[in-house]
Amino acid sequence: MENFRESRKVSGRRSVRLQAPKPPNHSSTNPNSPASIWKTLIACPYHIVIDWVIKRWIMMVLDCDCEARSSGKVRVFKKVLTDVRRGVYVKNWRISSEDLDIGKGDGWHIDKRRLLGGLSDGVDVVEVNNGRLSFVVVPTRGMGIWKGTFDGCFLGWDSPVRELVHPSYVNLEDRGGLGWLNGFNEWVVRCGLESNGVPGEDLIIDNMGNKKLVRLPLHGRIANIPASEVRAFVGLDHPFELGVKGVVYERSMFGPNLKLSTSITSEVGGNWLKISDVIENVGGIPAETQLLYHCNYGAPFLEDGAHLVTPLRRVAPRDRRASEGIGDFASFGPPQTGFVEQVYFFELLGDGEGRTRVLLVNKDGTRATSISFSLRQFPYFTLWKNTASLSDGYVVGLEPATNFPNSRRFERERGRVINLKPGEKYAAEMVITVHLGTEEVQNIKGWIKNLQDAVKPEVFRNPTSKFSPM
Repeated sequence: MENFRESRKVSGRRSVRLQAPKPPNHSSTNPNSPASIWKTLIACPYHIVIDWVIKRWIMMVLDCDCEARSSGKVRVFKKVLTDVRRGVYVKNWRISSEDLDIGKGDGWHIDKRRLLGGLSDGVDVVEVNNGRLSFVVVPTRGMGIWKGTFDGCFLGWDSPVRELVHPSYVNLEDRGGLGWLNGFNEWVVRCGLESNGVPGEDLIIDNMGNKKLVRLPLHGRIANIPASEVRAFVGLDHPFELGVKGVVYERSMFGPNLKLSTSITSEVGGNWLKISDVIENVGGIPAETQLLYHCNYGAPFLEDGAHLVTPLRRVAPRDRRASEGIGDFASFGPPQTGFVEQVYFFELLGDGEGRTRVLLVNKDGTRATSISFSLRQFPYFTLWKNTASLSDGYVVGLEPATNFPNSRRFERERGRVINLKPGEKYAAEMVITVHLGTEEVQNIKGWIKNLQDAVKPEVFRNPTSKFSPM
């Protein structure tokens, strides 16, 4: 029967995959007919029949072309929102604790909609709310995260670019390669995949096999490429995770052919979200890749007297402007009209498993947000200080990455550009957590301090050629 099939064994257990029901046809030869279904069910083991009936009922109640499947021990409810190859697109959709009782917590929901009007016209957004933490994923802008809240605390920043901007309105070559900034207002935005960092010239191989000098734009293209696949999911078993998965292709004829598969996940009632990315070279020749997560914060975490806590191995200013503030690079002042950005490059310490954590703390230490990641995946970290006036963007950027955001040519010379063979993949993961209350903030500070106590940090007062062009 077409609506029921048994897949291969997964982790030693059989998993059942259910497809969306098709309209009934009462022909006796139709496998979807009541008689055929009844015969098939009689032949199936009892527990599989019950599982199938329950999941089919859920699908009918929610009226969606989704699949509920058992993967190992955790059952997952899924909904396809976009699949370009299959011609699937859902404009508006919602699921919540009122529709699906998963046995833990109320008030969670996933809400997909399309924006209309202005520069946001045609932008798809998916809001994930776990009951305490909410965040807005933007499939149209490379699966970035626009903004969020946790227990009433805003996550993100107030950019001069007020609304979400459709990529069709962003010319990356504008202002000498700074056009990326015309759409920059996300809480979390990826920079890559072919390149990231400042605009700069680099050699490519053109369609005739010749080396050609081109100018690569600021922070690459991935943030302005719409996703080709988008799926929402809700875990039906512990730990009751929910979120969005997507696939974005950065590809060109006679150019790179890179595939980004991402999963953005939280759990019901949790104070964290996890971004898990896999970059795959789906082309037939080797390809370079770079990845940087630009995580941006304004008030209430950024304020006069806020500070950054890191397990520091060494830090260096990017340029002379950053050298002016090296003495208090980890502290933040009030909004300042005419402030010119300062950027600092870090190498961090990790624990026995190579994991590290950075923490942005407000003035009185009652509110903080942390980012944890693996130094094997992200060996470099950048701090972007832009404490300009509120109208010009009062913001600090915390940026784990595979490289420093210099030109790709410079980073390649320093061995900080990843080269993927055909079919090779690069996986990276980052967890953002919100900490409220002095005790919780102090616990994270203590974890970082334990790493720092064993090593005296090295602070370069001036730019160093190892980290940035002189």
